[in-house]
Amino acid sequence: MRRTLTAAALGGGALLAGAGVLLAGAAPAAADAQDVITSLQEAITLDADGTAHVVIDLTMDFGSSPNHGPYLTYVVKQKYDDTQDRVFRFAHITASSSDAPAAVDVQEDGGWKQIRIGDPDQTITGSHTYRLSYDVQGWVNPAGYAFPTGVLPHDELFLNVIGASWDVPLQDVAVSVSGPADVADAACYAAPQGSKDACDAATVDGRTATYEQASLARGEPLTIVAAWPAGTFDTAPILQERWSPARAFTLTPVTGTAAGVVGIGGLALVIARVRRRGRDRAYLGLTPGLAPAPGQEAAIGARRKAPISVQFTPPPQVHPGQLGTLIDEHADVRDVTATIIDLAVRGYLRIEQVGPPDARDRDRDWRLVRTDKPDGDLVDYEHRLLAALFAGRADVLLSELRTTFASSLARVQSLLYEDVTTRGWFSGNPRHVRARWVSAGIALTVVAVGITALLAARTHWGLVGLPLVLVGVVVAVVSGAAPARTAQGTAVLAQTEGFRRYLATAEADQLRFEEGEDLFSRYLPFAVAFGLTERWTRIFAELAARGVDVPVPTWYVGAWGYYGFWAGASAFERDLTGFTTTMDTAISAPTPGSSGGSGFSSGGGFSGGGVGGGGGGSW
Repeated sequence: MRRTLTAAALGGGALLAGAGVLLAGAAPAAADAQDVITSLQEAITLDADGTAHVVIDLTMDFGSSPNHGPYLTYVVKQKYDDTQDRVFRFAHITASSSDAPAAVDVQEDGGWKQIRIGDPDQTITGSHTYRLSYDVQGWVNPAGYAFPTGVLPHDELFLNVIGASWDVPLQDVAVSVSGPADVADAACYAAPQGSKDACDAATVDGRTATYEQASLARGEPLTIVAAWPAGTFDTAPILQERWSPARAFTLTPVTGTAAGVVGIGGLALVIARVRRRGRDRAYLGLTPGLAPAPGQEAAIGARRKAPISVQFTPPPQVHPGQLGTLIDEHADVRDVTATIIDLAVRGYLRIEQVGPPDARDRDRDWRLVRTDKPDGDLVDYEHRLLAALFAGRADVLLSELRTTFASSLARVQSLLYEDVTTRGWFSGNPRHVRARWVSAGIALTVVAVGITALLAARTHWGLVGLPLVLVGVVVAVVSGAAPARTAQGTAVLAQTEGFRRYLATAEADQLRFEEGEDLFSRYLPFAVAFGLTERWTRIFAELAARGVDVPVPTWYVGAWGYYGFWAGASAFERDLTGFTTTMDTAISAPTPGSSGGSGFSSGGGFSGGGVGGGGGGSW
């Protein structure tokens, strides 16, 4: 049976002479009742620089339950004061055994280092011996050093050899400490955490102090103290500033100034780039809406605001979906709906209202009927749209397009973007330009977050990275201003804006059209693309109500057929508005996906008061 027993070592460490208690701990886990360390002999040799060379010989009886081997845990970071931690650096960790697997696995998490000895693929029982060796820097407390609660008069090692979280009992524990000079004094403490009871023996022989304890129950620590004359060791505690948000993001004149420079400079660069790359171009010296004649040259510069004249007709040889995309730089669903109505007006399909005239809005439906007019003269996005609508069938209900047309819509929109770019109206595909800016913004934000985290983790300069995060967000946000129209596109835009103003401001008695001329149908698709459907329809409904002979569209069949098309003018206005709204919703409704699922169901010395310390057990 494989078992992992975590000891969660150490009662913690303190500094001698009442210098303050440094606590650390980890949650204990249940150990096999049979497991016991029958012998632990630890030799600690201290260099003049305070480095400790440790050799531990231990014998562990695992009983009859299979285990992989022993493990020991050590404190590598303890609280020193309100702002700093004391750090212990371990190195050169090795293990060996004459009668058991002794591979070493070292893991560090938070303030703990765990050393596992053994083979994860092999278990053992009974008694086995091991030797563990390692070096440590930071255990020695030097004389004269100002600890939080006082100054030591001598050099000292105050060490939790056995921490309060050992998960197995120990027998026959012996520790020796040797230094570069004679030991001045020695003491040890054992039994319950915080106890001042002495261990079984603490003796001094020249440069070596020896400590003995016959037994320790689970959770009983053993702490040793050895003192040397001041100056024996040339060392100091290794202190590391403890991380906190307040210190990581400290506002000082320096960090505040640096953050301001990064933020203001970054935003200035973004704005400058948007103005340079995203600003429309225009023909200079020409009336807005005009382009140079063939062979004529005209200077090109940044577009400036200029008065727009009303245009009574749309730009020649263009379609409403194209102009709708040109105006707002987006191939909207409304632009596709305008294209569908334009295809109907041009005779490629017919729109028929389905159901009784008095049907509720939610119950109304429309049928699109494909006519026999060839589609050879359509541009790419129109051809794709017509093919997607009918897909080999003669007619289709709008209700049938719901949840099935979204992918086709995306392709039509993509072709519409390509169309306006190919016509030379934009310096780059608007969708692609926006996507590049969004991607750059996201990438910059991710990098800025990483830089901020790195600065905050290692320095007090985390505040400097925050404006860079903001710059990345701004880059993504201003992506809508990144596409730029060419001079040719700006000229067409001026004509489009003039025509749009006409549709938005013309009144019924201002319209002039030839007898039999279906001005309503001709300009309706443009009104749809410009968001003026209701107004344009209302004008002609008003004319019909006055008795003006308004031509009846042949591309739309209302609930009463062609008869009385304008008789119920307000009803037709309602029907047409309902159609465009329903069309927008139907062709953009998302295609349903699978709900997913799984293929399966399922003040002086005391015990535990020194630095370091550890725990151990079997795994």
